[in-house]
Amino acid sequence: MALTAMWTHGNAVIPETPELLNECKRFGFGTQVKLKRNTKQWFHVPMPTPVFLGGARQKLKRIFILSNSTAGNECITRVHIFDNNNLIADRGVFICGNRLTISSSNTILMDHTINFGLSVTMFIDAVFDVTFFFAGFGADWE
Repeated sequence: MALTAMWTHGNAVIPETPELLNECKRFGFGTQVKLKRNTKQWFHVPMPTPVFLGGARQKLKRIFILSNSTAGNECITRVHIFDNNNLIADRGVFICGNRLTISSSNTILMDHTINFGLSVTMFIDAVFDVTFFFAGFGADWE
């Protein structure tokens, strides 16, 4: 079966609780957020979803999160993957520092047929004031 890749730009990221941020700026090249010290924040990204290609339902194989944080110890520590309103994956991750290229540390392996629409949700627990930059989010389908 052929592999299909689809991406969402980083300026599509949505903070769940904007009042917990010192700043949220969208640019042509992504979104920069400044988290307040001692806050916990979820960020959501809607993803293009090829439910059917060539008459066949598609399986989600991989998700990529391209981001950068100013502090190496402030990380994306949890990722939820939703198919519409159904949680299909809850992964503990450590996506820290400069992760603006694809690597094993910012790739989440999947093997799930998607029925409706894909959403990627990321959790950051900010112990210190920290700046995060979101550049893009990708998904491989088969």
